[in-house]
Amino acid sequence: MSQPPKSQEEINALIAKKRAEVLSRIANMNLPTGGGASAPRPRPPPPPPPPLVSQPAKPPLDQVSLQDTIAATRARIEAKLRSQNFGSAAAPPPVPKQTQVHTQELHPMLRDDYKPIVPNAKRAKLSTMPRISSIKANQRKEPPRELKIDHEAPASFSDPSKNPYYDAHMGGRPNAEPQARKHAKQFHFVRPGQFVAQAEKQRAEAKMEQLKVEIAERAAKARLAEEVLDVTAIRPPEPPVVEWWDMPFLSNKESYDEGFKIDGPESLVTVYVQHPVPIEPPESIRTMSTAPSQLILTRKERKKIRRQRRIDQQREHREKVMLGLEPPAKPKLRMSNFMNVMATQSVPDPTKLEAEVRKQMQERLDKHIAQNQARKLTKEQRKEKAESKAQEAEIRDGLVCAVFKVNKLSHSQHRYKVSINADQMNLTGCALAWPQMSVVVVEGAAKFVKAYKKLMLRRIDWTDSQPKLESTTPGGGEAAEERVDYSDNECHLIWQGEIEKRRFTQFRLRKCPTEMQAKGWLVGAGCDSFWQLAKQYDPNDNITALDPFS
Repeated sequence: MSQPPKSQEEINALIAKKRAEVLSRIANMNLPTGGGASAPRPRPPPPPPPPLVSQPAKPPLDQVSLQDTIAATRARIEAKLRSQNFGSAAAPPPVPKQTQVHTQELHPMLRDDYKPIVPNAKRAKLSTMPRISSIKANQRKEPPRELKIDHEAPASFSDPSKNPYYDAHMGGRPNAEPQARKHAKQFHFVRPGQFVAQAEKQRAEAKMEQLKVEIAERAAKARLAEEVLDVTAIRPPEPPVVEWWDMPFLSNKESYDEGFKIDGPESLVTVYVQHPVPIEPPESIRTMSTAPSQLILTRKERKKIRRQRRIDQQREHREKVMLGLEPPAKPKLRMSNFMNVMATQSVPDPTKLEAEVRKQMQERLDKHIAQNQARKLTKEQRKEKAESKAQEAEIRDGLVCAVFKVNKLSHSQHRYKVSINADQMNLTGCALAWPQMSVVVVEGAAKFVKAYKKLMLRRIDWTDSQPKLESTTPGGGEAAEERVDYSDNECHLIWQGEIEKRRFTQFRLRKCPTEMQAKGWLVGAGCDSFWQLAKQYDPNDNITALDPFS
């Protein structure tokens, strides 16, 4: 080997020159990459760095020394590539940091000859980003891995005794591969009226089947089961050749061709007139003396008729006022509205106007009271009205009789309530007070008898003993108090039914010290059996007990 230069400046200049030559050669070399891709495009040689210090030109080194340096550098690069499994190709030596040049190639999408790649059908949903990317958001998305088990399931897998977790509904698959998840069902909206049309169709079919069954049953009864049941089975029969009403007038009863029998002794056509025999109407129509009841309107209908009538009256009054036939109505003044009514008029004296308003209000009130008094019925008219209503109820509903049994009827308040309510309800009968028991018989309209039953069985408290009964002596002495225990006093309905006519003319309360006297009052009215029925009545017997409000 030749001797190195002696001066330090020559050594530095030589190193810089050799470094530039090595870098230019490395750029022109085609080194293989680790992934086996094609070699990159040749890099343009970097410009030679300027000399560190301007020195005068020196003579070059020996050619043998330069070849040795290049060989050593190449061997060092190849050894490093072999250690990194990059093949045996030569690689450029590492460049010092202060002089290293970044020569990274352009992005494929920035090149002029870039053409987009059309994705396949299976990878249409995947991103088409390039492989070279340093941002995770732009990296290519890989499809999810499908879990697949290649081995077959053992025989004990489908044995319930050995595998308690085996589900037979999963199907007898040869392997234990998991099934793919089913996609969620989408909404399927039903058109309006679809189910209604289906229901109508089903009803029509059911009705047709029912008709077929009925026709089949009728055919079986008429011994027509072997015949075909179709539309002709229900076809109406054809008209006869000769109608039955024409047969007496025909010479031949089987045809109209031979003429009619109009003349002769056998003909039905004569000069006499046949009158129909009168038929008596039914008994209910012959005995009906009253006219049919009038039409009864509902409350809503009555209000509607009244409203329409008042509208017509107001319209007629307005038309007459417009024609000058009637004076206009005076304003209805009140203390709450007279200032608004008289707002358009000058009021010199408000006090006088207020007095006039109060006077009108009092006149209207007096007129209203006078009209009510004129319409009010007198005592006799009210009595007649009540009697007429009771008679109408008797005619409409009929007469009903009711018999009550009371253990004790000695209390003055009890006797008063029994008597006064019978008179007010237009009931006739009697109340017989015997020391051991009492019997009350009433007869009248069904409506009033029902109300009287509520009085006897619900409203009167038969166990009430206040105030105590006071009775006077025959000689007019002081009253002597009779202490009676009413704790076990009761009232029971022992009989009720319809009757043809009244047996009593009025309601009377009788005190009967003996049983014979009490029975005598009933014998005279022809209802002595009520007393025997009252004595035999047992309130604890469910057979003889009656439902009082049935």
